[in-house]
Amino acid sequence: MRALGRKMIGIIGAMDSEINELKENIANLKTENISGINFYSGNIFGKEVVVAKSGIGKVFAAMCAQTMIIKYNLKKIIHIGIAGSLVSDLSVHEVAIASSVVQHDYDQTAFDLPKGLVQGLDDINIKCDETMVSDLVKCAEKLNINYKVGVIVSGDQFIIDTNKKQNLAKDFNAIAAEMEGASTGQVCQVNKVSFAVIRAISDGSDDSTETYKNAKQSASDVSTQVLLEYIKESM
Repeated sequence: MRALGRKMIGIIGAMDSEINELKENIANLKTENISGINFYSGNIFGKEVVVAKSGIGKVFAAMCAQTMIIKYNLKKIIHIGIAGSLVSDLSVHEVAIASSVVQHDYDQTAFDLPKGLVQGLDDINIKCDETMVSDLVKCAEKLNINYKVGVIVSGDQFIIDTNKKQNLAKDFNAIAAEMEGASTGQVCQVNKVSFAVIRAISDGSDDSTETYKNAKQSASDVSTQVLLEYIKESM
């Protein structure tokens, strides 16, 4: 295991658009490939970081998070990127910061268990680190980026159906939906690693896939701005 300081932070995004700008900001860059995932370590603003593109979906995100924790002896991970809004007061290019994360497609209701309950954790909501959430809020405010703190749900589905979005918002009191954050949260909780999830909105509660396609990169840039400010000010 590589011996690194406790203040090193791991950063995970699912797609190139979510991590490319971060990679460009890494000084003393070192790249290591493990299980098909490239891990980019070095310094941003003089702080130790490791950045990785996990790939899309919960399994890839969990693989990436577990490998990152073991390889780099991390104590803190932030999952960044984009998400779809589930509420009317969170629009494209605004930011969702997770207070907790839920796997909305984890379903054992056939056994009279609540939807989203992860057996072994025995909880529906996997709570994010409160200090990290507070610091991310301060960064968004400093950058004058509109934000909302609340539950972000994850599942191996790109949600485009308006009724499905409304149900997710109602069932989990959720503000945004994506495909990775809750699995990263599960891995972090099991490993006793602090974590947070920040997502810029790429499509609204009643938008189409065309909105997502048009806003994917620009929304990714917004989440990167907040994260860079976090690295500069909070680590």
